[in-house]
Amino acid sequence: MLNHASFGVMTTEIMDLATSVRAELEEDSLALVDVLALLPRLQHASETCAHVLGLEPGSFALTQNATAGAAALMRSLPLREGDQVVVMSTEYASILRGWQVRCEETGASFLPLAVELPVRSVEQLIGSLEAKVRGAVKIAQLSLVSSSTAVAFPVEALTRWFRSRGAAVAIDAAHGPGHVELDPVRWGASAMFGTLHKWFPTPRPVGFIWLATELRDAVRPAEVSLTWDASDLVERFAWPGTYDPTPRLCVGAAMERWVAWRAAGDLDRCAGLAGYASSRLGEVGGVPTSCESMRPPRMRAVVLEGPHPERVRAAMDDAEIRAWTGAGPGGETMLRVATHVYNDESDVDRLCDVVTSLR
Repeated sequence: MLNHASFGVMTTEIMDLATSVRAELEEDSLALVDVLALLPRLQHASETCAHVLGLEPGSFALTQNATAGAAALMRSLPLREGDQVVVMSTEYASILRGWQVRCEETGASFLPLAVELPVRSVEQLIGSLEAKVRGAVKIAQLSLVSSSTAVAFPVEALTRWFRSRGAAVAIDAAHGPGHVELDPVRWGASAMFGTLHKWFPTPRPVGFIWLATELRDAVRPAEVSLTWDASDLVERFAWPGTYDPTPRLCVGAAMERWVAWRAAGDLDRCAGLAGYASSRLGEVGGVPTSCESMRPPRMRAVVLEGPHPERVRAAMDDAEIRAWTGAGPGGETMLRVATHVYNDESDVDRLCDVVTSLR
């Protein structure tokens, strides 16, 4: 399993906890699966998450998934005819489409900014912005770590540039929590959304939203539910309609396991293994998607010359290997590797054998 970054994997310990939480909820669903009964537990879970992630509790709320947080921003942030929304082409496909739809509804201008691979420097990115973005920007959408291309973007420098154009900057941190440090205040971001089930071993799905002070009253869930009007951010996102709260209630325990991995040096070992994967994939013809300084700790991607993604996927399936492959922003064949505590060098070597056979 070298595709940890897509959906994560629970430990058996957390699987057992989730089973017991669901059993507890089913004993009396009327008493327990109710927003008023759940709210204290959800408040506690949110505060625990905020503490581990280094975020202010009042700025943070758990959501169904990253998509729910993104949709809340897209529906809540005001747009009108003539406004400009800039989204990097390396953004997740549903995020690109979501902002495109929102712009079509409001008459705003949608600019998907092509990102040339490999990304070689901050200066390259800023130069592209200077050359292609004209006039004021209303909203800019950036990834902390891009999904298919696995580029750790210099969000602080990019946010500074967009703010000079008047933009509110939204950060897609789907690949951040448990993987890359989150510091939206220092970055100058207006909002951030992401998921917790990729790098923390929690049940799926569970995401989060973070809002700067000026947006905390304005951003509401995309679905109008019983708690839509709540002034408290956690309560506002606590009840998206009838749902299974188990993943949110297990987040604290999953984070404890992650803290233990970090303390034992397991996550540092995984980062070293990702470096090994970069080196080995380069030896068999993979072209890295970014310079070394923009490679995230435990997720790497390369461009493969020649084979179609479906051929790569079929070969990996035959070898019983799971890694992500698909088309990049320019139609390139991408191969992405994410290393975790259950991986070792032999997993990477097996994948490289498959890539060699495709050449």
